[in-house]
Amino acid sequence: MRFIEPVVEVRNCEPPPILGRWRNINLLVLGWLAFLIVLFYAFTRYFS
Repeated sequence: MRFIEPVVEVRNCEPPPILGRWRNINLLVLGWLAFLIVLFYAFTRYFS
């Protein structure tokens, strides 16, 4: 069985206005979400 590879169109996107690369933006968002999870976990443990 032969699989057909999808055609991927590479777009020449502009870099984001802050942090220079989309990878850095993604890491910032993941870090922020992890921080919020830890913060709410600590808040819940403290007031339970």
